[in-house]
Amino acid sequence: MDDVACEVGLSRPSVYRYFADRDDLLIELITRHARALLVRARKSVSRQSSLPDQIVETVLYTADHARRDPLTRHVLDPDGTSLGKRMVASGASERCRAEMWDPVLDAAVANNELPPGLPRADIHLWLGDVTKMVMRGLDDGEGDVRRYRSILRRFVVPAFAGVDRTAIAQVTAF
Repeated sequence: MDDVACEVGLSRPSVYRYFADRDDLLIELITRHARALLVRARKSVSRQSSLPDQIVETVLYTADHARRDPLTRHVLDPDGTSLGKRMVASGASERCRAEMWDPVLDAAVANNELPPGLPRADIHLWLGDVTKMVMRGLDDGEGDVRRYRSILRRFVVPAFAGVDRTAIAQVTAF
């Protein structure tokens, strides 16, 4: 914290007015870094015209970049360290997933590709887990981007195709 205070020209107590400890500062830095990726991802994915293409390309873009960037990877796949646990507990990971997926989902609702009222937190979590799986698979060499694109089209995209409004009403009633 001394180095950070010196770098930004503040006293150490001034830095602690904004961040309770080193982990809070790191969480903020990691989150800001991830948001920069979100901006680039949205720009790249905005060229896709359909919901299926946006889902597939968002997962692939995020997984590919997160596997090569340790800060973004930490948002997508927080480890079991105290910092990773604090990332999850702070809601930073969930907020980043929401910031990634809500514009895609909002557009799909506006275009009548999805009904309103789907449980967004569940969608964010599931697509985040799918992205993590793809990232790890790309890391391990289990598949390449082309293969994962095919897998996503066959197994993930159908979950969003032809969503039955009656079934949603029954599920969300629980």
